[in-house]
Amino acid sequence: MILFFLFLSLFIGINIRYSIILGIVEALLVIGFVIYRFSKKSAFIATAMILLGVGLSFIRFDYQKEEYSAVVMEVKDNYYIVNSSFEKLYVYEKDHPYEIGDILNIAGKKKALEFSNTESAFDFKDYLNKKGVYYQLYPERIDLKFKTPFRINAVKKSTLAKFDEETRGLIKQLVFGSSDYHETTSLLREMHLIRIASLSGLFLNIIFTFIQYIFIRIIKKEKYADLIGVIFLLIYSIFTFPRFVVVKYVFIRILRWINDYLLKKKFTYLEILSFSGILFLLFDYHLGYQISFLLSYILPFIILFFNGSFRKYKKKKKTILSLLVIYGALVPFILSFNNDLSPLSIVAQIVLTPFLIIYYFVSFIGVIGVPIQVFINSFTDYLYRIAKVLSVILIRIHAPPYPNYGVLIYELVYLFFLYELSIGNRDLYKLFGVAFLSINVLYLLPLKNQIVTTVSFINVGQGDSCLIQKGNTAIMIDTGGSTYQDIAKETLIPYLKKNRIYDIDLLITTHDDYDHSGGANSLITNFKVKNYIKDYQYFPIEINGIVLTNYNVYPEMWKEENDESLVLGFTIKDVQFLIMGDAPIKIEKQIIKDNSNLECDVLKAGHHGSKTSSCAEFIEKINPKESVISCGRNNKYGHPHQSVVSLLNRYNVKIRRTDIEGTIKYVFTF
Repeated sequence: MILFFLFLSLFIGINIRYSIILGIVEALLVIGFVIYRFSKKSAFIATAMILLGVGLSFIRFDYQKEEYSAVVMEVKDNYYIVNSSFEKLYVYEKDHPYEIGDILNIAGKKKALEFSNTESAFDFKDYLNKKGVYYQLYPERIDLKFKTPFRINAVKKSTLAKFDEETRGLIKQLVFGSSDYHETTSLLREMHLIRIASLSGLFLNIIFTFIQYIFIRIIKKEKYADLIGVIFLLIYSIFTFPRFVVVKYVFIRILRWINDYLLKKKFTYLEILSFSGILFLLFDYHLGYQISFLLSYILPFIILFFNGSFRKYKKKKKTILSLLVIYGALVPFILSFNNDLSPLSIVAQIVLTPFLIIYYFVSFIGVIGVPIQVFINSFTDYLYRIAKVLSVILIRIHAPPYPNYGVLIYELVYLFFLYELSIGNRDLYKLFGVAFLSINVLYLLPLKNQIVTTVSFINVGQGDSCLIQKGNTAIMIDTGGSTYQDIAKETLIPYLKKNRIYDIDLLITTHDDYDHSGGANSLITNFKVKNYIKDYQYFPIEINGIVLTNYNVYPEMWKEENDESLVLGFTIKDVQFLIMGDAPIKIEKQIIKDNSNLECDVLKAGHHGSKTSSCAEFIEKINPKESVISCGRNNKYGHPHQSVVSLLNRYNVKIRRTDIEGTIKYVFTF
């Protein structure tokens, strides 16, 4: 057990930099537990492990050279990651020929990572940072010094090409752990199935058990059957490298084989698990920031403690309790993946998991060469149909993901609860049980929605979108639009879920430009939208005490698309907002001519800060305190124009930009 607490100590030490105060609280909690359960000497070692973790978390290599001798560590279709003198570097190259193990000599410059990102979408920079990659290398010349004979990526591509697109996406996710966003995989993700099953190592255990079962009947000795299973998984890990869950599973199996047959079971599984975790963190502390690491250790620990607590129950009751216990552990991860929870997904898991297990098994056989592609393609369609039916019954609870330190606290309290339950310490397991339930209830209830009104200018890249939320009422003005992603699915819907919104009462698009209305159709298809308005004749509109007024009522002046843009004003708690859409200067001048008393506190600048909007007369007349400019980072249009920035500065208007700040949110209490 002491190894388990030392592993926790090292892990918490590495993660302390997320939040110094909370990290210290967690560290003290673990040290206090070690003193309570073991000894002051053990607590001293735990403290040393925490300090070691803190020290590791601040290590960063930073070499600026003209040439980099580098080993390829990870490959994707459009980029690869290399390791040069213990520094990991990201290199972008479409359809590159490189494989893991190739040695390159790269002449070029490196710069800090910088990627454009929209609200709630996948944060690629954060993903790379958590792998220990902080810089991008821009090659001027690449020399291939050593070409590995194992062209694994080429083999995978050739093998997957035999399947149809939907099947290929699902096999890539299940067998190789590569993300793919086809309809079937997306549906299974929404049901909280596919990622959890992949990250937990469930399918790897199936392969090992099957191989062990076959060979124990052939050679009659469990020792050698286990060894063959380990060797087979070791070969499999080459095709999935550097997928952590596979590497970890194989390493644990090797340690267990050594412990069982060479050391005569000297160590418990808990000790082996904890020891492996310590070694992995010492080898690469960045693993401690990755969900794959966290999940692949939390689930085994929870199952161990659970088995010790519920031995007295019969099989059926124990199975149901085990599902509930595991689901409790997965709550923060499900929220981080989907921004919602569905307690009834347990039903879907009970129904679909056997199908997924069979699917994984037959697809694995298909991947290694057995000609059953047609059957697997049909199986994919069958699996999708079952999942589609089950998805109808799922009642979803929308909530934002826990912050990183929140996940650590959540899982730590949960582990302590199960540990105290397993050893029968009634007082402490009640204390931790109450704490755990309180965390969940307080976090999931939409209490904040009932006491605040918010106006959010959502970061949709080069486009506009504004969300007004008052209690259970939601109004969205514009949706943005993107040519490289579904802006509704990737940005708007996740943001709505994070804000615990279940339907949009009113959707308005100011005009038909794609960067303002491009996400409307997808949003209406994939989310509940009660009313959709884009015609100026429907205004003014009142909804839950919020009055929306359109000031562009001059159809005789409309010659181009931007001329038709709605100009919407509304007031929240005496703060006046004015959203200009893409209305040009001639509309601005006409508006102030006909509305002599018009003023605003917060101006959403017209046309993303283009020089075609925001004239001096208009800014002087409406006298805004702040101006929000919604635009994409390093956009090709040069928005916002320097003349507009200078004008706003001249009138002492505070400039806020979504390309710099991300989503800009104004919060008002009732």
